[in-house]
Amino acid sequence: MKKNLIFSLILIGFSAMAGQIVLMRQLMVIFYGNELSLGITLAIWLFWTGLGSLIIGKWLSAKIKQKFTLFCFGEILLGLLLPLSLFAARLIPLCFNYSAGEIIGLLPMSLATFLLLAPTCILIGFLFVLGCEVYVSLENRNLEKASEIGYVYILEALGASIGGLIISFFLIRILTPIYIMALITFLNLLAAFLLLVNNKILKIFTGIIIITFLFLIFSGNLELLNQKTLNLEWRGYELLAYQDSIYGNIAVTKKEDVFTIFNNGLYDFSVPDELSSERMAHFPLLEHPLPKKVLLIGGGSSGQINEVLKHPVDLVDYVELDPLLIKMAKKYLSSTKAFNDKRVRVISNMDARLFIKRTDNIYDVIIISLPAPNTAQLNRFYTKEFYEEAKKILDEKGVLSFCLYSNPNYISSEQAQLYMTLKNTLWAVFPEVVITPGEVNYFLASNIKGLLTLDWQKLIQRLKERNIQAKYMREYYLYSELSNERIDAFGKNLLLESTSVINRDFKPIAYYYNLVLWSTYFKYNLKKVFQYIDAKKIYLIVAAVFILLLLPSCFSSLKKRLPHFGVLTCVSTTGFAEITFQIVTLISFQVIYGFVYYKLGIILTSYMIGLIFGSWLITKRLERNTAPKRGYYSLFLKTQVLIFTYPLILLFFIWLFSNFKKGFGLWIGSNIIFPFLPIIAGFIGGFQFPLANKLYLKSNDLDLAHSAGITYALDLFGSCIGAVISTVFLVPIIGIPLTCILVAVLNLVGLILLLTYSAKTSALKI
Repeated sequence: MKKNLIFSLILIGFSAMAGQIVLMRQLMVIFYGNELSLGITLAIWLFWTGLGSLIIGKWLSAKIKQKFTLFCFGEILLGLLLPLSLFAARLIPLCFNYSAGEIIGLLPMSLATFLLLAPTCILIGFLFVLGCEVYVSLENRNLEKASEIGYVYILEALGASIGGLIISFFLIRILTPIYIMALITFLNLLAAFLLLVNNKILKIFTGIIIITFLFLIFSGNLELLNQKTLNLEWRGYELLAYQDSIYGNIAVTKKEDVFTIFNNGLYDFSVPDELSSERMAHFPLLEHPLPKKVLLIGGGSSGQINEVLKHPVDLVDYVELDPLLIKMAKKYLSSTKAFNDKRVRVISNMDARLFIKRTDNIYDVIIISLPAPNTAQLNRFYTKEFYEEAKKILDEKGVLSFCLYSNPNYISSEQAQLYMTLKNTLWAVFPEVVITPGEVNYFLASNIKGLLTLDWQKLIQRLKERNIQAKYMREYYLYSELSNERIDAFGKNLLLESTSVINRDFKPIAYYYNLVLWSTYFKYNLKKVFQYIDAKKIYLIVAAVFILLLLPSCFSSLKKRLPHFGVLTCVSTTGFAEITFQIVTLISFQVIYGFVYYKLGIILTSYMIGLIFGSWLITKRLERNTAPKRGYYSLFLKTQVLIFTYPLILLFFIWLFSNFKKGFGLWIGSNIIFPFLPIIAGFIGGFQFPLANKLYLKSNDLDLAHSAGITYALDLFGSCIGAVISTVFLVPIIGIPLTCILVAVLNLVGLILLLTYSAKTSALKI
């Protein structure tokens, strides 16, 4: 029985992590690949789990006598809720009347995720608290309450680690999301069946559920339901293909005679679309007097290569990160015939920035055919550091280009802010930068002054000299688009925005400005909030929080009313810090190495591994009751010192390995340091949590469920706030270095409170 319970507790952690990964990937497709959806999903997941632990776990578990039976039913319900949540996620566009690929506002996105995750996450939080009580009821040894919580915490973390590894490196590659969820459901039903060994009636009932579920799978009904929900998600299109890779999701649709590829739910390109293909290729190539070598980053499958080859080029290198996109394009699109040309090299499964760092080629033109910097991953191709890397592989007369879409006759203040930031960033690297007016704005940068021109007659002359036949790069279109009046009006609109900010790798402000611009597209938006928050406001808010948390140490009356306020504050600030460490590590890895999806599973799992070892070490000490000379409070204080210093250590490693571009330093950073650095943060957090329960239980004489519910909830609520604040505001606005410093300052509050209360806790002899 005890072994079956341990298996069930591990499985809850496995189910939570695996379900979270699958649902986050699905929601990313629904919310068009916006990484903000990841922060929102993670924050809401933590919020509801914390609420389930604090309210449901604390009160309901204390009132119910048949805890063991309730735990079994909870595990059955968890298994059934996960696949239902996946199906429900696909219905979000239908419920909010959005079509596939359409941008969804921040408020509908948050509301949909909030409602979707509530049942599953509340249940997970409840099962943790209930699992602590069920575990001690079957444990023969007379353990400390804190040890009991610690062991359940370890088992759940172990399951989460296993789930993260298996999902990220194995199941995602061979199974579709619905069958991953089905596997999780089967395992939970099996675990409940094994636990109910002494209750024949409930065991038979669970067995019937298992048989029914297996019939649903093997009869094909589950796959039929899967296809129906996908068709509802992509209503209005004929869905030809829908497949996940290690990088995300690729969907191929057809509407009349137009084929469209969506990457993580975001519109990528359509075929045929000669207008876009011609413009994106010919504008930068006509700016160069005689282009011979061209580097194309993204967009090659849309037909751009066909247009590039109309010029007298000798080499076209097309770099595409996801090989699945190339595979899908070859299968469904006629535009990929150019791949067979001897001048074309298709380089897939390679991040473009990593390719630029490693290549020895020198190019005449670099065309960046990527969406706007609406995610942290895309922002990497709009930073000063990237342009510096690109400049090194550009010829003396080389040209770099990218484009953004806008209103042809109006530039809003938010759009001007974004455009001027990108222009300033280009200016910081290239001596000459021009932007074309029109519905599509082409940003062109050159290594030498006087090379670029917006004179439409010169461009047409070069087109004729190269004997290029084009439908849309003709006199009529260029004369209208590049008239002196339109160029002057466009330039004056941009000059109304006087920002001098530069977009950097570790301070992705363009990502934030794009978020502000994106928020203006909806009736109910947070435009005023985004415009109000800046670096100064962040510093003031942090200072206010710092002072507010220190108030209890200034008034003796508050000290009496809030026993161990310092311990509970440290639990919540540690939760905030730990999730921020994860976000900073992931974004830094992506910025430096560019292939975070390869390492995403191991980075997340490394944290859980550290959590397991830290929890196990302190739990064994609590079990033996071998406190250090100054007691457990002193030990807790030392862990808070480590939490305070870790962000500074993390900042040092980021600075150190960002300077390695090639060789052993690049290899060890990408394969050893960054993937396994989270073990340290996880160890500290895992060590602190059972210790916090020990201090809180002893000083307040609380029951196990009460203590586990409060501490677990505070840890998750702190993480919830950290996920949103760090992703949306801290990293984009003040940058990664200052984010690390602010997190250190925040944890200094807990350290001060612990030192203030040290005399009081010593008197309690704990």
